[in-house]
Amino acid sequence: MKLKTGFCSTSLVCIAAVTGSLLAGATTLARADDDEKINIVRAIVSPPVVSNGTIAGEPTEVIGVLAVRDAAPNLAMDPENFGYQIPAGGRMEVELGGSFERNGVDNAKVFRAINSNANFVLVTGLPQAPITAPAGAGVQHGNYTISDDGNKIITVTPNAGKGKNGLEQKRAKKIGIKIVHIRPRPGTDESTSPFTNGPAGTIGTMDVRIYKANGKLVESGSASVTFPASGGQVVGATNVGLATGGQGNPATATAELVESVTFQHVAPGTVLSNTVKGATFSEGAPYAPRFLMFDKPANQPDSFIPQKGLAGVGYIKTADPKHVHMVQDTNGNGVPDEGDTIIGHTVISGPAGSFPEILPSDALTTSGDGVTGPNGSVYNVPVRIGDKEGVYTITAILEDGNASVTTIIAEHDDDDDSSDEDHGS
Repeated sequence: MKLKTGFCSTSLVCIAAVTGSLLAGATTLARADDDEKINIVRAIVSPPVVSNGTIAGEPTEVIGVLAVRDAAPNLAMDPENFGYQIPAGGRMEVELGGSFERNGVDNAKVFRAINSNANFVLVTGLPQAPITAPAGAGVQHGNYTISDDGNKIITVTPNAGKGKNGLEQKRAKKIGIKIVHIRPRPGTDESTSPFTNGPAGTIGTMDVRIYKANGKLVESGSASVTFPASGGQVVGATNVGLATGGQGNPATATAELVESVTFQHVAPGTVLSNTVKGATFSEGAPYAPRFLMFDKPANQPDSFIPQKGLAGVGYIKTADPKHVHMVQDTNGNGVPDEGDTIIGHTVISGPAGSFPEILPSDALTTSGDGVTGPNGSVYNVPVRIGDKEGVYTITAILEDGNASVTTIIAEHDDDDDSSDEDHGS
């Protein structure tokens, strides 16, 4: 077994420290009344669909993660916790500042107007689960207009709705907005990117403001990001290959309200092993925790989707059923084994005494060349959830990169007290 250097060790003490840092500051944002103001922008990060979203000098692809009231950050993206809405007749403004460059304004690159989901989209907080701009009968169709001021401010204006929620259909009404995503148009080149990240070490900012129809500011917040000169390998939770495709099309009406591997709600003791979508998403559930991996930006042929993944990655068991070594098939025999190079670790954790485990798998990832083929590499981790109710996390950690968490909620069916009531109606 070959161990890459540069990681603290294979010990679970180290892994626990890394995992714990992901959930640091997990305090609930309590609300005393509807007029209490909080900073609604928790962070600016690169989305889990590229390797280079916040790298200095690269095309800007960022998500602004919103702080959900009455929910700890590690549970904020659970669809049972409602995010934000835009009042009917009102608007949301998303403003980039600091060293973010507007192409064609702050530099000599081609100017790109922002007027569709090609460059901006509202998201429920779950991967590949947008609230899209077109009107339509699908759960994802929010019916809103996107515009920009020719510089740094993007405006979202609902086209219909009523009362506190001007957006339409179920995702906007039952889950709400938890992420704003600014991006180049997927699968293209620099001319379709509205922004470029600033130089290494400089700071970019994002402000989000929500206004009522009368112009009153009802929600606001800001966050910042420092642009690094380079980055490592990337892993992120994903629903790629499982979520309904073409959700930006007004005619797509087959998506379900929730199509997500992370934040699946299952019974204690459930085995999550399926990796292939059923006739519908829900018919194939429950699914194995699923991650999307990318090679480091320096190894990408260009800066745009599709990007190279990490081919030949799987995992091998250790003496601890909760911990596996992520390995790359460097001996070329087509299976993950002791002769391969360790590139990371995956660990499952849950309530004390619950005894979850990662199940054996001989699967290896595949990858395109970064020009053709799929975007990234899908890494599946079949698991058995422990015997107690509570929150379970599956954390994938790359030694030469980042870490990412998939969360599973174990609960008995009779504990389900979710409401069908729409928010803001």
